[in-house]
Amino acid sequence: MSTPDISQLDSAQQEALQTYTSVTDQDPIAAIPLLQRCEWNVQIAIARFFDGEPAVDPVAEAQAALPAATARHTSNLRYESLLAATRPPVSRPSPEDVVQRVDTSAAIETQYRPSFLFSIIFTPVNILYRVFTTLFSPLGFLVPTSLSRIFNRLVQQQSRPARRALPPAENARRFIREFSEEYGENSLPFQESGFNLTLDNVKKDSKFLLVVLLSPSHDENHNWVQETLMSTQMKSFLDSHKNELVLWGGNVRDSEAYQVSANLQCTKFPFAALVCQTTESGSSAMTVVMRAAGLMSASELVAKLGAALTTHQAQLGATRAQRAEQEASRSLRQEQDSAYERSLAQDRERARLRREQEEAAARAEQEAQERLRLIEERKEKIAQWKQWRAQSLPDEPGIDAKDAIRVSVRMPSGERVIRKFRPDADLDELYAFVDCYDIVKSRESGHVQSDVVEPDHYDHVYSFRLVSPMPRTVYELGTGGSIGERVGRGANLIVEPIDEDGEDGDDQ
Repeated sequence: MSTPDISQLDSAQQEALQTYTSVTDQDPIAAIPLLQRCEWNVQIAIARFFDGEPAVDPVAEAQAALPAATARHTSNLRYESLLAATRPPVSRPSPEDVVQRVDTSAAIETQYRPSFLFSIIFTPVNILYRVFTTLFSPLGFLVPTSLSRIFNRLVQQQSRPARRALPPAENARRFIREFSEEYGENSLPFQESGFNLTLDNVKKDSKFLLVVLLSPSHDENHNWVQETLMSTQMKSFLDSHKNELVLWGGNVRDSEAYQVSANLQCTKFPFAALVCQTTESGSSAMTVVMRAAGLMSASELVAKLGAALTTHQAQLGATRAQRAEQEASRSLRQEQDSAYERSLAQDRERARLRREQEEAAARAEQEAQERLRLIEERKEKIAQWKQWRAQSLPDEPGIDAKDAIRVSVRMPSGERVIRKFRPDADLDELYAFVDCYDIVKSRESGHVQSDVVEPDHYDHVYSFRLVSPMPRTVYELGTGGSIGERVGRGANLIVEPIDEDGEDGDDQ
């Protein structure tokens, strides 16, 4: 589908598009298809924008039913004619009454300046005129004033100073400042913004706009301002309608005010016009509903303004009420959407917390299972190591071994075990015998597993230490040495357990 081209729309369609976008703030390219479906009826398009499009397009349905209605058209033609005769005439705004936005691009007043060829032709005349005025200046009173002005205009090529162009807001503030300097301090509520912005705000708020255009070069300008615009009656009228009436003024020497005067069809100064939004003929354009050109008394101007306001107040009030209702509906939808988003966010947060709790529980369970697995694996390796170490212990020396060392060990169970060891045997052999005593007993009874290999990646740590009680001597395995060197010819030892924190256990 091709993108709509705004430049191909006629003036009425462009006006409808501008009115629709000013109310809905929708992109113009996206608004064109909706306006086309609504036959460029702005009110229908705005209603569909806020309330949604109907399931059945009434325009298409009417076009589909057109052949069937053709037969009824002839029979109802007389009735329609009689009905139309009883209807009041619909006032349609004329094209010259419609107020458009003005071009606020910077512009400087065009000043008269003779062409270059004309200047060359009059150069000798300029020289002669300068010589003549220098020599005969004492007799200058004999030369007519009009002739002197013509020569000054054509020969000297002088132009009056141009009025510096300013942005719209600066133009408005300059007008207010110059107005106060010219006519004194006043309480007239002139807007300090450009005409386009003021017009848009008035249209958005469904208010009246009173435009005052002044021409300082006009002879009647000063009297009209003093006697009419600044009169007590006019001030009272503006104060009583300050909530629905906006005042904007301009000096026609400024480019913006001059374009506004052309836009409002100003033909005589001083000039005042009342502008408001009208909805005749299905449009919602800003229209001039009252013009006051030339000298006019304060009572007459107030009467005309009051009559225009009374005529269109009800319509603007209905428009404001409709917009307020639409704004309330929009605010309600936004609050509902916000509440839904908050509820959705809370649900998401609860789901996230629940998911995190489940993940934490699963992770804790997995860690517990892993710890149990490691404990079971360590137990298995301890049992395997004891089996392997028990089968690697040398046999007890016989009776004929006179240098054998006799060691008496009281086990944690309370049993006392006596065994002989070679003097050169490492102290680890004594610790291994005590740790694997149960397996050694099983081997002596023939219930021991043989050919057990040492477990991989396992370093055995004894959970006890051997202690001589009288006098107390601890035989630490880490010190090293043989049994003969550490124990001597014999010893009575007890097994003292070591807890997980490294503290001594109770004697068994």
